[in-house]
Amino acid sequence: MKWSSCLGLVLVFAAAIGLAGCGFSGPTVSGDIPSIFSKQQAEKQKTDVDVYWDATYSMQGYTTIPEGNVYRSLPDNLEDIGNSMGQVKFFRFGETVQPLEGRDHRKFSDPSAYNETITAIHTVLDTADTSHLSIIVTDLFESDADWSNVAQKVKEKYFANHLGAAVIGIKNPFNGDIFDVGFSGEAKKFNYNSGNDPARYRPFYLLVLGQEDQVRDFIQRCKAKKSGNNDMRFLLLSENLMDNPADLSSMEIKDSKNIFGDEKLKLKDKRMKEFGIDKVGEPAHLVTSFQYKPAEDGCNVDVHKLAPKVEVKVLKGGEWQKPEADGDCKLTIEPDPAQAGMFTMDLSFTPEKSLDSGQVNLVYATVAPGPEGISLPDWVKQWNMENVSGMTAQQFDGSKTINFSHLVESLKDSALSAAQPIMANMALVISYE
Repeated sequence: MKWSSCLGLVLVFAAAIGLAGCGFSGPTVSGDIPSIFSKQQAEKQKTDVDVYWDATYSMQGYTTIPEGNVYRSLPDNLEDIGNSMGQVKFFRFGETVQPLEGRDHRKFSDPSAYNETITAIHTVLDTADTSHLSIIVTDLFESDADWSNVAQKVKEKYFANHLGAAVIGIKNPFNGDIFDVGFSGEAKKFNYNSGNDPARYRPFYLLVLGQEDQVRDFIQRCKAKKSGNNDMRFLLLSENLMDNPADLSSMEIKDSKNIFGDEKLKLKDKRMKEFGIDKVGEPAHLVTSFQYKPAEDGCNVDVHKLAPKVEVKVLKGGEWQKPEADGDCKLTIEPDPAQAGMFTMDLSFTPEKSLDSGQVNLVYATVAPGPEGISLPDWVKQWNMENVSGMTAQQFDGSKTINFSHLVESLKDSALSAAQPIMANMALVISYE
């Protein structure tokens, strides 16, 4: 299933052939009907939390000014949050990843803990266990500026497996050196002192990776734990574009033609609905509606650039596979002029043209933004500073992160290419002979 910070709209049509009163019971199905939804939407449960701390010199400056400093209390706060979610373990990293013992993670409040010279976030990603919630504490600097490698690893290991990621930015007082400003061969080191001026605070980041519901849970716990006036921002990247994805368990069915509800297959996943067909040679329609409510902390979505899509699959060997029929399935979506954010979806198809006879068929309809329909929130651009050749100390602004927009855009593009975020899902399963 493709990626979404808005949801998926799924219709499973498992139905009888011919006239409703014929007595045909449909094909024999052994075992449960597999869900089309990813495992990430399962019920919440305890999880192991792994915290990876960037121990390079560039992080030292966050520890040096006591007033208004949330970074120095971060080891204890992350320990508290991690323990409340499950079992927490700490690691330090530079070029390699090293596990920490006992209370050693509390040393990250002290400048002496930062003695690494190479930052290799990609090594952390190679090490991370996707069954755990992974939190990387960093300033988002990557040695050799190889952020595309980081984004590719996040795509392959997380987004391609229906997992989520979040970028949490926190402004903090800073007095220290910032390295590798400029391009290869001319990179410079600047000292930056924010003093106690919140407008000059320098951001650090938590890169959070894991099951989407656990990433969301971590974000909410961070918000509840927040103290002080430090600016704190959130961006969630996942395959759902709404906090509560729209599917047939919650959507209103406004109209139907040549199709009726059925329960022969006893589907366990209530987001999937079973339907039957009256006449296989005539067009069937199912008209539903849903309300788009943007996900908290998600990307911006242009609702004028939506891309409806329909896929048909057939159940063979316990898996959903591509059917033999080419099909005439069509999905249209229209905004409701009377109610902002409300949309009507009309799914139409002819059963004998679109579905395989004698099989359990799945019609999977989704509504998602088009390629240009998802953009980063404004705060990402506000916290960004472009890297320029020959940058001087006067041009450098330590309250922003060099190439931040590019780094986060790479993550967003990786998510989109691995799993297109969905606003709504619909489904129809039809069996006939």
